[in-house]
Formats: sequence, structure tokens, C-alpha cells
Amino acid sequence: MLSMIPRTLWLITMRLIPVNNEKEPVTGSQEVTEEAPKPKKQRRHFRHDFFPKFWISVVTAAVVGYSGYLVYTLYQTTVVDYDKYARAAADEQWTLMTYSADRGMIYDSNGAPLASNTYDFTVICSPKLVSAPDMDRVQIMQAVVSYLGVDYAKLDSIIPEDPEDKTDKRNNVEGCDIIKNVPAEKKAEFEKYLKDNKIKGFGFVAVPQRYYNYGNLASQVIGYAKNDGESLKGIYGLEAYYNEVLSGEDGYRYSETDEITGGVLPYSDATSIPVSDGNNIVTNIDISIQRIAEQAAKEAYEKYDPIDGVCAIVMNPYTGAVYAMVSLPNYDLNYPYAMPYGTSEEDWNLMSSEDQVQYVMANAWRNRCVSDTYEPGSTFKSLTTCMAFEENLAREDELFSDEPIAISSKHTISCWAQKKGYNHGTETLEKAFQNSCNPVFTQLAYRIGLNKYYSYVRMLGFYDHTGIDLPAEGKGIFHSEPTTVDMAVLAYGESSTVTPIQLITSYCAIINGGDLLVPHIVKYITDPDGNIIDEIEPEVVRTVFSEDTCKRVRTLMEGVVSDGTGSAGKVAGYAVAGKTSTSTIDVGKLKGAHVLSFSCYAPAYDPKIAVLVVINKPRDYSVGSSSAASTAAKIVEGTLSYMGVERRFNKDEYDQLLKREWVQEVEGKTAAQASSTITYYGLSTLYGTLDMTPDTVIATTHPDYNYKLYKGGVVVLYPYGVTKEQWLTTRVPNMTGMTAVECLEACTKLNLNCYIDMDKSDITGVCVSQNIAAGSQVYAGDIITVTLSRDTSEINQAQETTSVNVGSSSDEDGRTDALPADNRHDEDD
Repeated sequence: MLSMIPRTLWLITMRLIPVNNEKEPVTGSQEVTEEAPKPKKQRRHFRHDFFPKFWISVVTAAVVGYSGYLVYTLYQTTVVDYDKYARAAADEQWTLMTYSADRGMIYDSNGAPLASNTYDFTVICSPKLVSAPDMDRVQIMQAVVSYLGVDYAKLDSIIPEDPEDKTDKRNNVEGCDIIKNVPAEKKAEFEKYLKDNKIKGFGFVAVPQRYYNYGNLASQVIGYAKNDGESLKGIYGLEAYYNEVLSGEDGYRYSETDEITGGVLPYSDATSIPVSDGNNIVTNIDISIQRIAEQAAKEAYEKYDPIDGVCAIVMNPYTGAVYAMVSLPNYDLNYPYAMPYGTSEEDWNLMSSEDQVQYVMANAWRNRCVSDTYEPGSTFKSLTTCMAFEENLAREDELFSDEPIAISSKHTISCWAQKKGYNHGTETLEKAFQNSCNPVFTQLAYRIGLNKYYSYVRMLGFYDHTGIDLPAEGKGIFHSEPTTVDMAVLAYGESSTVTPIQLITSYCAIINGGDLLVPHIVKYITDPDGNIIDEIEPEVVRTVFSEDTCKRVRTLMEGVVSDGTGSAGKVAGYAVAGKTSTSTIDVGKLKGAHVLSFSCYAPAYDPKIAVLVVINKPRDYSVGSSSAASTAAKIVEGTLSYMGVERRFNKDEYDQLLKREWVQEVEGKTAAQASSTITYYGLSTLYGTLDMTPDTVIATTHPDYNYKLYKGGVVVLYPYGVTKEQWLTTRVPNMTGMTAVECLEACTKLNLNCYIDMDKSDITGVCVSQNIAAGSQVYAGDIITVTLSRDTSEINQAQETTSVNVGSSSDEDGRTDALPADNRHDEDD
């Protein structure tokens, strides 16, 4: 185009020059005679000569000037402003296409997904394009409200009434968000509606989100990830601690494209970096063990209503692997800002939105097992004893007095029994350990000495973090310059605090023979294809005690459960060893409240797990450490049974297993009173109708007061007006091949009771017959009689079955242990 400009100027010039069209013939024989020039012809000659030269000069000057301008512009563009114009050209001709990396998965130890990926959608709108052939503006907005739940007033403020009205500011908006976090199912329904009705102007943007497969299971351990507008980022728990491992790297392709079609141009060399998905983490958490621990902890939480919640940890004492970690109250990972567990709707609704967020953060998101500290109380006595044994300063059979000890002019240490007006007097160290006598352990601390004692405290890691792979780990609060008084009190676990993970880690050192380990949540890391790229090996921090010292203390811990304060921690068939604690708050508004804990391991003869339970400040100040011990027992029993650990019963355990209690007569009492009376004897209750409340008056129970049941037996409560035909029913399980304990558990799960026919049974055997066939429909609370034998060939014999007649009397219901009411006290308990 530029080359045409001189030609154009030339044409204009030629049009301005006069042309003489008069032609005179000239011949070769003709002579030319010069004549004097005429004035007019001279003027013509002047114009004919002047104008061409003038315009040639003008054109030349213009061309030169324009060429100079072109050279200057080219220089500015290609040299001076190269970066500016190169970038502008790239923006026009090159397109950057990004590819988001998938966040890595989180699995339990068996490969079950705990955290996975999903998408939700943001619905977007181009206001001036919103239209439909058969719907007006109002109808479209009403449809959007119906499908998405968007506020009508919001839509009205976005969508213009007339897309051609340039004075309407709504027409100046190119695009905006209508609603975020729309689930895929709802998006699909709305998208179909738009298509069916040919509605234009709406679109969808996919937003990566995290999905937690088990809701609130191990919520503080897993934590959650949140989309910050660019990618998913871990906020709490493993999601935060391993954020870089899980995140991966986004990829991109930088290609030269056609600006009209957007297609990649041929022979264009694209610059690209492939997407790198995040790596996966496989944890030591076992969802089955986690469920067992959470269920036991929830029962304790609901029963004892602790002010500062419940903690429970299950660990492998030889590797530091954490199988389960419970912190209550917890929350649903998919709805982290919703009302958490343990909060009443009334209290929740009274809070403002801001207060609700603060409440959830403070009470539910925080992992109490690693962040909170508490006074360990008597569980610290095991460590004090280890120190004394390691320094060869005491013997198990050595005699000690638990008389009060004045450790200063203001402080006297007494045994807990002193509050009841007595003490244990002179006793062996073994007995003092079982009785948990504070003065005896203060004496041991004195023997060890201040410097040596706190040297052991430091070696046990209480001044440091354990190094567990979770964020926000706390550490114990200990005196930087302790005195003898501090040591005397710490000897039995007061005046300083520890975290639950610190305490159970120190107990693992006793169990495994003296090695302090780093606890780990994660087992190994895999790449997106599942290949292991990093395995977390057991890590020993240091060896603190000798195997001989640990063995001696483990024996003392066995005695605590078999004969001492930890008897509530007994589990039939699984020898449990442990130490109880009742730490009392002495100052402040919670003065008199207790922190109750039980640290244990099982089986004592071949430890598989270490368990710690902390019930922090029950509102009922009379609740003792047996509450923590019984909670731990449930975790031990469920976990070892799940792990397939064989039970070993001794005679006392068999006797305890077969001990039965009478069902108490509760007719005329409220359901709450009836439950309290019946459960006092170790039995459980079940409401017989859905509309029953704690104030409902009880008319009868099934079984009634003529029967005795094993511990944990089920008693169904019925109100007045309920006929037998309306009683709850259930199905009989197949107990063939089950042990005595397994038969009891199988029946209890189906709201039935089990009776072992000891006249025909070997308690160490397995079920070879049951009096009611598996699958039969019976009443909830019915008693199923089984026969056990060590001769497993009997299992193949036909089971003796008895039909259940729902209209029969008590003696005809297959309950073989019925006793006449007037003889019910003649049988030995």
C-alpha cells in the first residue's frame, strides 16, 4: 500500500500540467524558419517547464520524508519498543492454555480412599445475552431461582430488562457469577433445562474441590483442602502438612493460533510443560480401628459430658505408626463450617455467623491429641518408676510408707485415700503402684535426684515436639529451672503438662524395650500411578531405658489392671496392662474438676497396640478414672478382635464371662429411671417404640425380671398400650464356629441375648449348635441358647432347632434359663 503513494502523487501532478494537443506535420524536405517568439507562447513554455520540476521536487521531498518516517518508525518498533510490540504481537497470535494438576489422594492403610477429588460448578451469566424464544425475562429468572435457589432480587439486579437500552448499566456488564459451589447433579439438571428451553446467556465454570469419603471420620487428622480461586490448598491436618506433596504442578501449552478460529497454526513450534499430578499419601490410619476408637470415645463423650472433650490414640508401640486418633468434638470435613458434633442446635442458633466460625475453629478443628496439653497425673508414675529401676534405686518388693510428706512449709503430698480418712500404710512398691499412692513416687524422685530426674524427662522428649507429621503440634509445659518441689509433684504427674501424643509415645518406649520413637501418621507416599516413592521407616530418637527396666515396669502395669485401680480396663481374653490417672484442677472456676486418663497396651504377653484415652474435665466431678479405663477397654477389645488376635482366657476370665445378673423389675418407672436401674448391673436397655422418651412410663420389659443375662445383655423397655404382637423383632445370627465371646457379640449386635449351655459345653470351644435356627424371626431381647465344643466335627452335624412361637408363654419361647419368680434368689451369682 505504501508503494502506491508516489504513484498517486505522480498522477495528481500530471493532471495539473497543461498538455498541448496541437500537432503540426513535419517533413524532411521542409525547412524550418525561426520566427520571433510570441509573448503568449513564451508564457506557455514557462509553465510547461516550471510545473514538472516543481512537482517532481515536491514528490521527491514527500517520498524522502515519508521514507525517513518509515525508517524512524521501524527503528522505534523493532529496536526501541521491541519488548512492547513483541508482547502485543504474541498476545494476538499466541495462546496460553493451562492444565490443572489433580491433587493427590489420601488413603487409609488398606487402600480405602479418605480424601479424593471432585468438581463443583460456578454458574456464570452474560446479562445482555439472557434470552429465550418462548420465555420472557421474569420467567427465566423464576426458573433460575427454582433450580439454583438464587435470590430473585439478585437476578433482577443483574439481568437487564432491555438488552438494547444503552443507558441501563446492567448492559455494560460482560459477565458475572450467579452462584458458586453448585453440585454436579444440580448443574446437570439446570443445564438440561437451559437446553430444552433454548435459554441463552448462562454458562458453567468447573471448580476443583475435595471430597472426603467418610465425612467426619478422623477429621482433625485428615484436615481439609479449600479452593482459593487458583487451586486446592490444604488448610488443616494432613492436607496442610503434606500440601506440597499432594498439590503437584500445573502444566501449560503456549501455541501460535489463528486469531479467528483459535486453532493451532501448522508448523508452529509450541512451548509446553506437561501437567504433573500430585502424589498420593497412604496413612497408617485404619478406618476400622478409627471407627472402633471413635465409637468408644463418643459413648464416653455423651455419657460424661467433658468440658474439654475426649482424646483417644491407638499406636503400634514398635514402629510409632498411629492406627487411630480421635479428638472430640469433631466435624464433617465436607461441611467444615457446619454445626460440629457435640453442639446443641439451640446453642448453635444463638451464635452469629462470625461466632460460629470461631467456635468451630476453637472446638472442632483443633486436634486435641497433638495441640492440647494436660496434666498427665498418675500415668507419669510409670515413668518415675522406670527412672528409679534404671538407676537401680528401688525394688518391687521394697517396703514404702504412704504417710503424707511435707515437701515445703506450704505443701504436703498425701495419698488419694487420705481424702477418705485413711491411707494404705506400709506397702511394697508393687502394691503402691497398684494403689497409685502419691507419696511413694515422691520418695522415688528424691532418690533419683533433681538433675538426673529432669535429664530423663528431657530424654523422654517432653521438652520437645515428638515430630509427628501433623501441623500445630504443641509440647509439654515444664519448668525451665525446676526445683525440688517441682520434681516432688511431677513424680506423680502434676505441676507440668504434656500432650496426649507425647504421653503415649513415652509409654511406647516402655512397651518396646526403651526406644523413644517418632510417631507417624503417614506410611508411604506413592506417585499418581501408585508406585511407592518414599516409605516412612520407623525412627528411633534415642534409647531411654533398658529392656530389663521396661519389663519390670510392664509387670507392674499388668497388676494395676488385674488387681489395682485399672480393673475397669479388663478385657476378657486379652490381658491388658496399664496405668490410670485422676488429675485434679486445684484453682480457677473449674476447681475440683478432673482430667481422667488411662494409658495401656495389650495383649500384655505379646503387645500389639498401645492405647491412650483422656476424658478432660467431666461436668460431674464425681466421675473417676474407671471411665477412661472402660473406654480404653472397648477400644482394645474391638481393635484386637478386628486384627484377628486370638483370645486367651484364664479361669477368672471365664468365670467373669459367665457371670449373669438379674433383670431388675422396673414396672411403673420412667424410661430414664428404668435404664439407670438396669444398666447399674452391667446390662443395656433399648426403647421398644420410636415415640418413647426418657419420661415414658414402663409397663414391661423383655426379658422380664424372671431372667438373668450376661454382662452387656439387652433388655427392651415397653410402655403401656403395646401388645406382644407389636414388640420389636429381629433375625437370629448363624453362630456356627464362633467362640463364646463371638456368640455373645453376635447376639448383642442384633439386640438378642445369648446363653451358653454349660451342662453340654466346653467354654474353650466353638459353637456347634444353637437352639433357634439362623435366620429365624424372633423378638428383640430373646435368649438364644448355644452349645460349645472343641470337637469341630460336631459343627457338621445338623443343628438342633426350636421353632419360635410368637404367641407362646415365657417358658415356651426357647429361653432355657427361666426361673420361677419365687425361686429367683436361690441360684448362686
